[in-house]
Amino acid sequence: MRKLYAIIFISFIAFGFTSISGITAPNEKMKIYFETTPSFYAGDSGEFTLVFDNTSNSILKNVNIYVKDEYFEFAKNKFIYGEIQPGQKKVEKIQYTVRPIEVGTYPLKVTTQYSYQVFCSGLQCDYTSEGFLQEVPFKVDGVRSPIIDLKVRSFEIKEVPYTLPIFIVNRGSVVKSSSMILEYDRSKFNIDYTEDIGAITSLTKKEVMVTKLPEVPGDYTVNINLEIKDINDKSTYLKFPIKLIVNTVEVVRLDTPTELQQIEQVNTSEIINEQSTSTPKTQKSVYMMLQEAVLVLTLFGLIATFSLMLLSRR
Repeated sequence: MRKLYAIIFISFIAFGFTSISGITAPNEKMKIYFETTPSFYAGDSGEFTLVFDNTSNSILKNVNIYVKDEYFEFAKNKFIYGEIQPGQKKVEKIQYTVRPIEVGTYPLKVTTQYSYQVFCSGLQCDYTSEGFLQEVPFKVDGVRSPIIDLKVRSFEIKEVPYTLPIFIVNRGSVVKSSSMILEYDRSKFNIDYTEDIGAITSLTKKEVMVTKLPEVPGDYTVNINLEIKDINDKSTYLKFPIKLIVNTVEVVRLDTPTELQQIEQVNTSEIINEQSTSTPKTQKSVYMMLQEAVLVLTLFGLIATFSLMLLSRR
């Protein structure tokens, strides 16, 4: 009798586990997984590929997939498809940023909603809808350190004011905040800037204004001291030298040479003489014209008198 009770009890427990596993069993119509297993670092950004695989024998219609997780920030996390055929896969590249979390394994949560055919009689088909929350495990390996560098480390300055563009490159994890202090010879340079830079993701530009240059052209060094803080507010101090090539342009004075001044004086005196002599010449020419007119009139008078005398004799 005890054996019978034991068999019934074991059967009941097995049935209960089977029922529970049937209720919580993952959705078999749609499988979601990484195309390749990515490596994640806290605070890091990148791209991973998710596969939405219809492993059922049914056509899935009105498919809505929503990737929402408290461990990530996504550029796009909602995907809608009219239908997915049996055995068909939808592949999506998702851009992400991992939030500042500890090392460990976490579930990526994906919600699916779709409908599929359950019964057809002639031209009439019945559909049902269902939705599931699936968890795709992923691992955070730690925190990747920022990798900071300067894009340009040499500048040529010919005149002031000059805007000095400082390009800060980050090839590692995101820098949460940063500040800059310039170290230079203040007797030779005047440089205006603000110390705060802010977050540095991939490429950040900081403008510095140079308002005074050394009197002697040449190569000078200015040091950039950076303090950067990662997502955990851990500070790192970096120092970068940059070269300033001072090549000022000399101003050419447009002073008239002495010889040129003498030539100009001679030319000026000649012009004055020509102007002074031009008036008598003009007056002389007018006087000669008057004399010629008087002579012509006198000649005509003589001819007229001579003609009258001949006519009177006749």
